[in-house]
Amino acid sequence: MHDAYRNIVSFVAQGTNSGKTTVMERVIAELARRGRTVTAVKHGLHMHYSDRQGKDTHRFADAGARRIVLFSPEGMLMYEQSPPDVDYLAIVAASGVDLVLVEGFKSGPFSKIEVFNDTLYTSPLCLGQPFGEYIALISNTPVTAGIRNFLFDEIDSLCTFIEERAGLDKP
Repeated sequence: MHDAYRNIVSFVAQGTNSGKTTVMERVIAELARRGRTVTAVKHGLHMHYSDRQGKDTHRFADAGARRIVLFSPEGMLMYEQSPPDVDYLAIVAASGVDLVLVEGFKSGPFSKIEVFNDTLYTSPLCLGQPFGEYIALISNTPVTAGIRNFLFDEIDSLCTFIEERAGLDKP
């Protein structure tokens, strides 16, 4: 694994409704409770500009602006109208944070934690997929897959595992 990706973990699953979002939400909450700063990245196959037709930022995008940044005293939102390469994504996402958690992106070069629910699928992806490095499996029942297995209610232990894998000191 590329050293620049050391603090990036992708949560993957076979499909929707597997629990990825719920697991990530719980992991983010626990890491934040521990004082960690976290970037959450949502990977999708399609992305559409999110502002409403006729609004200023939508008009800027229609006019050809490649990057649109919205900011206020409460925060900032950046939208780019070009597919980012993975290294650029890693630099932007990891800047100034302890960990980056990605929802999805099975083919990405990051360490992966599979979210597996045996009520939906018969076997985990990590047993038969050629995509990258699976470091753990989180599931509703124990699964023997040759990697660390956490149950859905073991978020504390999963967070400790993620921190250790990223080389973070104890908070």
